[in-house]
Order: sequence, then C-alpha cells, then structure tokens
Amino acid sequence: MMDTATNNTLSATIEAQTKAKVMPRHPESRLVPDWLFLYEKLPASEWYSSDYAYKTSGWLNVHTNIRKRQRILRQLTEEYLMGALNWENYRSQILERVGMHILKLHQHHSVEDHGFFPDFVSSYPQLKTGFEILERDHVKLNAILDELQGLNDELLKANIEDKALADRVYQNLVTGTEFLSQHLTDEEDLVVPILALRDG
Repeated sequence: MMDTATNNTLSATIEAQTKAKVMPRHPESRLVPDWLFLYEKLPASEWYSSDYAYKTSGWLNVHTNIRKRQRILRQLTEEYLMGALNWENYRSQILERVGMHILKLHQHHSVEDHGFFPDFVSSYPQLKTGFEILERDHVKLNAILDELQGLNDELLKANIEDKALADRVYQNLVTGTEFLSQHLTDEEDLVVPILALRDG
C-alpha cells in the first residue's frame, strides 16, 4: 500500500504527463509547441485586454488590415468572374488596390526582417528557428506578390476584356490568402506575447 507522499508524487507525475501542451492556433502551423512558452503565459484571448492592448494592438491592427485588403481583392475578383461586376468596373477597383497592398506588405516584411525579428531572437535565442521559418515565409510571399504585380501590370494594359487573366489573378489570390492565413497566425503566436510581456 502506497503512503500519502508516494501517492501525491505519482499523481503529480501523471498530471504532468497528461497535461495538454499549448498548440499553435493554425491547424497547419509549422510552429513547435515548445516555442509557445510565452503564448502559454499570454494566450490570444488576452491580447486586447487593457493590460496589454497598448503594446499589442499596433501589430495586430496591421495584420487585420493585411487580411482585409487580401479579402477585398479576392471578393472583387470573384464578383467579376461571377458576372456581378463588368470588366471596366473590376479593373478600376482592383488596379490601385493591388499596388497599395503589395507596397504595404513589402514594407511590413522589411521592417520585420531587418528590425523586429533580429531583436526578438536576441532576446529569445530559443525562438531562432521559429523566426527563420517566418523569414522563409517572406521569401515565398514575395514570390506570390511578384506574380500578383505582374498580373496587375497585365490588367493595366488589358483594354479588351480578359476573363482568363482575371482567373489567373483569382488563383494567385487564393494561394496568397491561404498562405497569409498560416503565416500571419504563426507570426502572431510568436510575436504578440513578446510585445506584450517585454518591458518598455
């Protein structure tokens, strides 16, 4: 028969073994649960709380705007392909939006790669591999954006309706939307708790 101390130790061991690890939010995340030690301290449900919003809301709002611009571009292209917009209306609405979207994304990634990410890795060297994944994401996203810019250039020159071109734009936006969803969510899981919990 086990004494009380042994029983308590065994119970604690079983509890530690069965405790669920904190998992990244995106179902196809590349993040390792061991990297989420700060996210465990500050889960997403607390990011906009009064204690942290002044540190986190800027980054989160940038991501909200990225998602919104991407969604609008995709919706406009869907509406044209479904016949809800005519060619001229579609072109007039999407041309400038694409250029601004690409510019804003490149600016955001540049600031991250050359400023924030090295600073975060300096503070948390154990997260280096996670931030390397995010930097490689930027390379892939740049390729998607370069293709989108090329398609936008074609749209600018296309005086005659070209549904095949619009379909290529749509396919690029679908790919970009799916990849951005994963990338932005992974980035938030690593970055936002750092912003919230660091001094200053």
